[in-house]
Amino acid sequence: MLKNWKDIAIALALAILTWYLLTGREKVETWVDMSVEMANAPEGLTIRKGLVSKIEVRVRGPKGLVRSLDRRKWTYTLDVSRLKVGENLVDIDRERIPLSMAYEIVEVKPSRLLLTVDRISKKDVPVIAEWRGALRPDYRLLEIKTQPETVEVRGAERQVKQMTQARVVVQLDFDDPPALWSDDVPIKLTEGVEANPGQVKVSMRFGPEMKTAWVNVPVKLETGTGIKAQAALKAMRLQVEAPLPMLREAESGRTISGLEAVVTLPGGLKPGRHAMRYELKTPDGLRVLSKPAETIDVTIRK
Repeated sequence: MLKNWKDIAIALALAILTWYLLTGREKVETWVDMSVEMANAPEGLTIRKGLVSKIEVRVRGPKGLVRSLDRRKWTYTLDVSRLKVGENLVDIDRERIPLSMAYEIVEVKPSRLLLTVDRISKKDVPVIAEWRGALRPDYRLLEIKTQPETVEVRGAERQVKQMTQARVVVQLDFDDPPALWSDDVPIKLTEGVEANPGQVKVSMRFGPEMKTAWVNVPVKLETGTGIKAQAALKAMRLQVEAPLPMLREAESGRTISGLEAVVTLPGGLKPGRHAMRYELKTPDGLRVLSKPAETIDVTIRK
């Protein structure tokens, strides 16, 4: 048996070589994904629709080589130098597929693209800001504004021509609304259109719900020592605009805290009836709309 070891070794080597040759020559197929990138894009034009992000290539080749295809990232370069405004039918050129001649390209999906091309246009449009959310009862949004108030939009001519505004939406719920809220908010536009700048500062001002009503205002006399005086009115009625929580005090029969008509009596007044001017003291947030008179009658006693 030892005399035949050379024959056995040769036979084994031939078997291994035969297996390798047969395996290497065995043809298999697979699908390869290739990302698409554009080259030679015409100046002033944009592809509005029809462009795909990748193509699929069905490849046939030696088994050992085909297995290695998935280990690489492949890119197909699409030549768009001949595009014109309107619809363009562009074939996927197999000669541009970056595979060696060791592979056979069996099929490409899609094999052609229908690209809709438009001119690039731009214009300035106003920014409209909206707030969507919830507030506690009796509070509301008083003001919302953006900085800047206009932005430049750029994109396909057909889309840009139809635009009259750029809209930003703030979605926030406030249990305890701040007097002022502001932050940078991105502008969301349709695909293919971009804004410059891409975000604006949105400022919102919140405050209590306001209401107009007639309320009773107590009259207060401020007198010097030893002066006896009496006002003709214990209270006067005024029309005011005030926050709802404040007006609920008046509706419940109480006077509004911090609201009063003050008459300050100077020294040296003789006994008798005098028409005296008064000063209205009002709490923050309340605005007087109308009052019955500029003076209040006060009687000075001996």
